[in-house]
Amino acid sequence: MTVLDAGPLRAPRQSLGLLPTWTLAVSVAVPVLARLALIARPPRPDEGGFLLVGAQWSGAGRSLYGDYWVDRPPLLITIFRTASSLGGLTALRLIGCLAVALVVIGSARVAGLLGGPAAARWAAVAAAALCLSPWLGGYEVDGELLAAPLVLAGIAAGIHAVRADRERPAVAWAAIAGVCGIGAVLVKQNIADAAVFGVLAVAISWWCGRLTARRSAAIAAGGVAGALAAALVVAGWTSWHGTSLTGVLDAMYPFRLRAGKVLAEGGRQHSTARLISLVGVALSSGIALLLLPIVGDTVLRRRRDPLWWALIGTMVFAGVSVLLGGTYWHHYLVELVAPVSVAAGVVAARHGRVARVLIAYAVVAAMVGWGMGLTAPPGDSAQSVGSAIAAAAKPGDTIVNAWGGANLTYASGLPSPYVHLWSLPVKTLDPHLAQLDTILTGPSAPTWFVTRRHLRSWGLDTSGTRAILSRDYHRVGAVCGRRIYLRDGIDRPAPRVVGGCHGSGGLRRVAP
Repeated sequence: MTVLDAGPLRAPRQSLGLLPTWTLAVSVAVPVLARLALIARPPRPDEGGFLLVGAQWSGAGRSLYGDYWVDRPPLLITIFRTASSLGGLTALRLIGCLAVALVVIGSARVAGLLGGPAAARWAAVAAAALCLSPWLGGYEVDGELLAAPLVLAGIAAGIHAVRADRERPAVAWAAIAGVCGIGAVLVKQNIADAAVFGVLAVAISWWCGRLTARRSAAIAAGGVAGALAAALVVAGWTSWHGTSLTGVLDAMYPFRLRAGKVLAEGGRQHSTARLISLVGVALSSGIALLLLPIVGDTVLRRRRDPLWWALIGTMVFAGVSVLLGGTYWHHYLVELVAPVSVAAGVVAARHGRVARVLIAYAVVAAMVGWGMGLTAPPGDSAQSVGSAIAAAAKPGDTIVNAWGGANLTYASGLPSPYVHLWSLPVKTLDPHLAQLDTILTGPSAPTWFVTRRHLRSWGLDTSGTRAILSRDYHRVGAVCGRRIYLRDGIDRPAPRVVGGCHGSGGLRRVAP
């Protein structure tokens, strides 16, 4: 036997597993419309930061991507660059809506290939619920969401490659899978889910005798060729925009290893608290609960389809990837949405009453959470402070916001002379703040300097920076949990927050 001759897994009884034909359309529409209702919400830190980086990335500058440094691949920055050129935050949120629609459709497509129409519809419902859930990032558009459609497209292409009757279409599908797989990695460097699925699908199929060695080698070659071709295109685009390829590679992987060491040495307490929160979010959203029927079905029914085991392996990889991130932000869980939705859909369609109940729970949890978010104050303290500084600033002003919270910098509309917009790169690459202190004492010293309640933070030696602030800056405000400093010799009105720190209520001030 040269190819997988099995089609979808045994179809469930229609009366038990088949949802209405309009399920997919509704599953696409609901999370998209829910996101549109929140499209005007202020940017989250990553959204603001990546928009800042993308907007000015048009050639060589002082750092990796123009004048800023970030530990992300160039395809992600390209997407944010495109969003910035199309209008900024609103365009980005619309791109996020498109990504959500593609995730739901892609989950249905892959589940349909593995389990038939019933599985496709259940997977669509699961994906819609998880994409709607505010517990997994809500309306935020980040790398995990933008990479997910590429992951699903790569998995679907991999399935077609393994099942193809003839070698030429198998290689063509493998090349498409390779393009999608490397595309996902070039959006978020740890999301190699499609590549993992492809490798496992070919290896297990060959091991089980479903593929010959020749066909396996041909599929592998096609996948590698597609990945290399796509990587070369992105590399050319990146170099054309003045970014070092070796610098990108270092930011994607060696930096993450160094950052992990920094987190282990100094930020363990904070990381542990976020890990506990991540587990709670995984349970409350239902994404962790959906693993129970998937594991139970896999163990009890002893599935023999190599593609199912490839999907399980991909799910395991995604879970490990989330945990190895180290910082445990809630949106990391979005990486699990694609494989979990597909697997849950297949199980729900095959006598999976528990899976159906848990998918229903995920839907209810998402709707309740979204409703709570809709009634929450629309503002954000970083947005409020940034907007206040924007109103007080003059053309040519610059800003440094310590440490992290790039959405404040984005809201101010001012550039930053400091290349780091996030806290982890500062703590990894400039822990003694030598680079920052050089800027503060040089000709490009920022007009504005913003801190939280105090400048101190774990992993940083702030003594020199505090001395420079005391000598060369004076405080002009302490609002919304931030302290605002203005460089001596510069006259600007004190920033005033209008409408409260979170879009409602009065002005909150920190103690002087």
